[in-house]
Amino acid sequence: MKSFKKASEELKITKQTLTAWIEDLNESHNIIWKNKTRYLDELLINKIKEYKNIEIENESKDNLKNESYAFNEKEELLEKLKEENNLLVKQLSIKDNQIKDLTRLLDQQQQLTISDKNEKEELKKELKIIVNQIDYMDEVNNTRNPGENEQNDKSNYQYREYQDSPSTKKGFWRKLFNI
Repeated sequence: MKSFKKASEELKITKQTLTAWIEDLNESHNIIWKNKTRYLDELLINKIKEYKNIEIENESKDNLKNESYAFNEKEELLEKLKEENNLLVKQLSIKDNQIKDLTRLLDQQQQLTISDKNEKEELKKELKIIVNQIDYMDEVNNTRNPGENEQNDKSNYQYREYQDSPSTKKGFWRKLFNI
């Protein structure tokens, strides 16, 4: 015969669990009370040990089922994650190709812009040369025939002079905004 406390320590369970197991076995009438202390006989302790072993076996079977179910869930989740990962890798590959194409197009656009700018500068230089040649030809013609083109040249000269000179009269808004 063992005290309730010693039996619970031997079974490595709490007193409340021991009480619950005894009630589950309908053996509460086999508890012996002496001087406000509960005692259990060896027969009841053996029944509890058997009950505990059955309980542990059932729990282990349930645990195995739960573990296999959890394992299957984890495998399914892993497969889904792999599929999702593959999809994301494909999308990244597509995006990389798009970025390469856009970079190539941007590079081409910049090269075209530079070539257009260079061409524009060349045309400006050529135009300046042509204008200078025309001015030179006009001067040469004026020096050969001073009488004929004098009046015509003076009007052109005055027009150019007027065009190049800044406006001496400024209106109110031009003065205000320094235009």
